[in-house]
Amino acid sequence: MEVETAFGPAQALLERTKLGALCKAGQKIVLLEHNQTVGEALKSLAKNEILSAPMVINPDIEEVVGGGESSPQLLGWIDVADVLRAFLQHLHDAGHKLPTQMLALMTLLEKEGPAFSDRLLVTIRGVEDRGLVYQAEGETTSVADAIRNVFLRPVDGETKVVHRLAVFDSHGEIVCVVSQTDVMRYLLDHLGELGSVADQTLEQLGMLTGKPPVLSVNPHVPALLAYAQLAAQQVSGAPVVTDSGELIANLSISDIRAITAEQFGALALPVAEFLAVEHGTAYLGYSARTSDHARHPFFASANRAGGPAKGDIQLFTVKASTTLRELLTKLVEQYIHRVYVVDQDDTPKVQAVITPTDILRMVSGVA
Repeated sequence: MEVETAFGPAQALLERTKLGALCKAGQKIVLLEHNQTVGEALKSLAKNEILSAPMVINPDIEEVVGGGESSPQLLGWIDVADVLRAFLQHLHDAGHKLPTQMLALMTLLEKEGPAFSDRLLVTIRGVEDRGLVYQAEGETTSVADAIRNVFLRPVDGETKVVHRLAVFDSHGEIVCVVSQTDVMRYLLDHLGELGSVADQTLEQLGMLTGKPPVLSVNPHVPALLAYAQLAAQQVSGAPVVTDSGELIANLSISDIRAITAEQFGALALPVAEFLAVEHGTAYLGYSARTSDHARHPFFASANRAGGPAKGDIQLFTVKASTTLRELLTKLVEQYIHRVYVVDQDDTPKVQAVITPTDILRMVSGVA
């Protein structure tokens, strides 16, 4: 059976399911206002332990009294990756060449972080009408339409796709946020309706063919420069590999969840040390127990949400023989946004990266 036809039942399921069915009951909606500062926005994200939130313009009191729109207008989405990209641009515009020496880089970041945090949030994303890219009406939009017209449609001027959208009711109020992971969860909950395709392997499904070269991160470079690599490629994570190509860790935007501008200095640490302290473990001779920087405010923050330790690295890996059922289970149950296809469990080497976006493309038939 051809892969395209094999996903017919899944496509029919997504066509008849309305987006509102994916909304989680009691979900807290955190909104960032366009006239907040970057620092205020980061603290709001940190307080709520989230990586992103909708940016809105709230109506003026005069507009509400005069009978105008009372619902906030969605401008787009702000996430920690956007802020980090803007901070890198801030350093560039200020004429700073990033020092390779760790303490000099840390000093620069701690000096420029607070100045950057005073910028208005709207300068990170702009006020052009981008909001429509990120929104859909919950009662009338099908999940299939949301995949084709929102999730898999790159934002103007960018190559990255949309990972989450705001769902509105008929009155224009944001009722929930739906992410690509929510679609993965829905598919996992309805595996019985997908038929035999759920038990086909990644290799049989063609998920390993035509994949671009894997972007990897050197464990010895400063974390900020590694994140700059991710920003340049518009990806949210990458494998950390040794000189011999062995996968030892995963670096992602999730690792700087709850960071504030005053804590940017932590990004001067080598990737291996940054992750060792972040996860309370050890990588390549760097240990959370012996690091001089373990007491840095970022790592000591009560709001910081730690990630998996090296002992859990298997959570991020699959093989060519992994089935779609197993892949969906791993992504959803482990709350991860990418898995690495490896050749073996001992000294694993990454052959490909698979993300929810790849699964949405395959299931929906969008090239």
